[in-house]
This record gives sequence, structure tokens and C-alpha cells, in this order.
Amino acid sequence: MVTTVAVPKEIAKAIRNGGKIKSYEDYLARSRVTMDRVAAFVNDPTQDELINMGAGPGKPVIRAATAEQIEARVKTGTVTSGIFTVVEPADLDLYRSFLPEPLKMPEKPLVGVTLLDMNHTPLTRFQEGRITVKALCPDGIESWLVVSIPVPSLLMCYMGVVWGWPKYVADEMTLTPSRAEVIYEGEVRLSLDFTEGPVEDEAALRALGRVEAGNTVSFHWRQGGACLVRQAGRGGDGPRILEWRAGTVKVYMRSDDPWSRLIPENSETPGTYQKFVNVGGGDSVWQKVK
Repeated sequence: MVTTVAVPKEIAKAIRNGGKIKSYEDYLARSRVTMDRVAAFVNDPTQDELINMGAGPGKPVIRAATAEQIEARVKTGTVTSGIFTVVEPADLDLYRSFLPEPLKMPEKPLVGVTLLDMNHTPLTRFQEGRITVKALCPDGIESWLVVSIPVPSLLMCYMGVVWGWPKYVADEMTLTPSRAEVIYEGEVRLSLDFTEGPVEDEAALRALGRVEAGNTVSFHWRQGGACLVRQAGRGGDGPRILEWRAGTVKVYMRSDDPWSRLIPENSETPGTYQKFVNVGGGDSVWQKVK
């Protein structure tokens, strides 16, 4: 027997109009609405672009936070934190094998590795690891193809699959300013050890920001075949950085994972630990890659 989350009309209307999530039921309802819209978009051969989940330009699903709301998040600790780094690939042939047509090798191939604690609200808090590879889209824009994403719950995993992201449910995920760790099947599958200290090129590290920063390409199965979809923000304000530390990040990936050979053994690269508040605003744009 399959059950779904009923979405009362008044809640669906509030969600479409950027309404606040006041309960876990609201969160499930909004998730249901957004997943349905993504699935409909992917399966509609006449639709190449989805803006703000169908609401249209200038009508973001999550509206820009006010100064008062931002200060309240800072005071209550409902902020996002994470460890971020990029690694030059150790095996270019393997790297190339992760790029389905029509994606091409970028000018500078890079593997992005991050782990985030997305503490947006107490109701919706979750952790998410990301392994991505930079890719060149046919229109000349570079984006990040999602390779593997551990998450802590079945709901977040299911939502990610609808999003086209290869998520899986980890046993346990933890993040501190010095270490991010993913436990899967009783052992470490991914970890990032951060050591604060000076770096050779701090300007480049600041330009790296949050690695893909929402500019991602995902792979979707649909009726009649598969397609690639690029998701990126347009306009709006960037995050408000509350804490930014430079240093080095040692990345470990379990050796039997196929993507582990993308990075050198005992990889150690410049990276950051950050805390920030997502200000929101701007438009979320989904485009089919052709």
C-alpha cells in the first residue's frame, strides 16, 4: 500500500505564494508540491524551462529574508555551515566517463567535495554531502554535475531522486569545524578533515565560495528516455557570511566507490569552513540541457 501526503488547497496556495512553514505537515506538503512540479516539468517535452517552480519570474518560492529575519536566525543559530574544497582529478579518463552527452570537459576539470549542515529552521534541518564534477554545457556555461550525495533521512533521499540527484541514506552524518563524516553500512564512506591555517592564494579560495553554489546539472529519468537539467539561481542577494576560515581539507572516500579514484589518495587541498545565512530572493531557474 502506497500513501502520500495530502496537500489541502489552502496550504498549497500559501506555498505557491511563498508562505511560511509552520509545522512539519506544512513541510511535507511543500515538498509534495515542489516534487510534483519538477516531475511534471521533466516529463513535459514541450517545456524547456521552469522558473520558481512554475510561479514565474519575480515570484520565488522562498522570498528574500528581511534584516530582522536574518538577525533572528543568527541569534537562534539556524544557519548553514559546512566544509568546502575542490580537488584536481587524478584520472581524467574516469572523470570524462562521468560526463554524459552533451556535457563536455571543462577548461579546468575539478572535483567538488563538501558537507553541509543546513539548519534553515528547526523543522527542516538536515545534513547533505556533495561530490560533484565540473562540466561544460552546450551553451558554454560551466556547471557542476552531481555524482553522489549522502543524506540523513528517507524523505530527503526521495526528494533528491526526484531532483535528479543520486542521493542515498547514510547511517550517520556529523559536522564540526574540524571534521565532516558520513557513516554508511557501519563504516566511514566519506570524510573531510579541516585544518585551519594560511593558504597560498586566499583570493582564489574566496572566489571558490560554496563550490557549485546552486549551479548544478542533474540526471533525470523520464517517459521516453533520460534528460539533463541545469538548476541555477538568477539575481537575488548572495548569502550573508558569518564565519569564514581558510585552511586545508584532507578528503577520504571509501576505495570501493567508483568516484573515489577521481581524487588522489590522501588528497589534501585548500578549503574552507564557513557559516552563513541564505538571504534568498532572486529566481530559481531549471533548464533542460540540449
